[in-house]
Amino acid sequence: MDQKPHHGETHYNLRIKIITVSSTRTSETDESGNILEKRFERYSTSRSIVRDDPVQILSELFRDFNEFDAFVYNGGTGVSRYDLTSVTIRKVSDKEVPGFGEIFRRRSEDQAGIFAYMSSADLFIVFGKPVFVLPGSPKAQDIGADIILDMIDHIIYETRKE
Repeated sequence: MDQKPHHGETHYNLRIKIITVSSTRTSETDESGNILEKRFERYSTSRSIVRDDPVQILSELFRDFNEFDAFVYNGGTGVSRYDLTSVTIRKVSDKEVPGFGEIFRRRSEDQAGIFAYMSSADLFIVFGKPVFVLPGSPKAQDIGADIILDMIDHIIYETRKE
């Protein structure tokens, strides 16, 4: 879906940190992180993997926080007791944008059916920066990246304007 620029905004040269949350994936087996890195190739990206642990999830967000313009987490969004990514980021967020998850679930339903509603997909604003949280499945990365790419310039414009 192409959107016209809003209020004179332009495309930004962004630095995006991609953070995979998993207790089993490694840099060699992180297919979801690979997909996101490829989809965001027009931007400068950095990748990391953390365990399903609130301290690690937040530590990675705030490590070099000022070096990045946006953050994309993948994984840790399901219903198990170990899925803590959204719950953890929500605790430090200034704002939650519920429309992101609504769009994600609507677009995911054709592929995942009712299971699209069992994982969270979220957009938080943390200290003025967008933090996206996606389910960890490889299919979810393309859906999430499509949405992020459609809206990230507008989000950056809105969060940076005076």
